[in-house]
Amino acid sequence: MNKRLCLLAITLLLAGCNTIQPPAVSLVNVQFAAATAFETTAQFTIRLTNETPEPLALSGGAFKIYLNGLYVGEGVSNEEISLPRLANGTMTVSVHLSNLRLATRIKPLLESKSFDYKITGMLYGKPPAGTIHISNEGRLNLNDFAPGQTTTTL
Repeated sequence: MNKRLCLLAITLLLAGCNTIQPPAVSLVNVQFAAATAFETTAQFTIRLTNETPEPLALSGGAFKIYLNGLYVGEGVSNEEISLPRLANGTMTVSVHLSNLRLATRIKPLLESKSFDYKITGMLYGKPPAGTIHISNEGRLNLNDFAPGQTTTTL
């Protein structure tokens, strides 16, 4: 009986060591979607990169977003996304800014087209992934990414 319990414990221990590597996460775009007197909605586009040789299926996520050290708010997405092996995809997250004062502080920041960001949160993976904790910091300069514009050098 003790051998069976020992074997079961070792099996569970080894199974617990097989953790899923979280995808790399980065902020790629921010847009204001709607504004009312009491609430402003911002759309954050988040890139998820699967750096592993195994596909990863996600059923959504919850994110906390900071811009230049200022807590913007929390957004959730129920968007299902499949990340093939060694590939990436994007997820759109709506964040509702219920405090008009906060919204007025963030809008000039976004209009400046350059800011630091921090994203923390969880992704909800389909089995066997489970809950995946993510965190990343970076800088987004929207002036560097003007679609449709071409630069010519003489």
